[in-house]
Amino acid sequence: MNINNTKGISAKQIQQYEQNESLKKGKTSQEEIPSSIPQEKVELSDTAKEMQQIKNAVDEIPDIRESKVESLKSQIESGTYNVKGEEVAKKIIGEAMLDIFA
Repeated sequence: MNINNTKGISAKQIQQYEQNESLKKGKTSQEEIPSSIPQEKVELSDTAKEMQQIKNAVDEIPDIRESKVESLKSQIESGTYNVKGEEVAKKIIGEAMLDIFA
């Protein structure tokens, strides 16, 4: 018998599907159970585990440093917050250089 239009499905894939289906239905005869059912296993390298730990630690750091914000806010409100223009210029140039070389 010739079967057409299988859409790239091989006979081996069909056989594996049938075996899996028979296992799901509780059929346990030796000829229906494959000798070795392939199992998937994932192992992470030590580097990957370390990177995951670092990512978790970074995720725990707050985006906004509340104590710094409160300190600056109180300085601004009391009129004691002063910044030298030279310091601002250095920061601007430093950030621009980082953008250029990044």
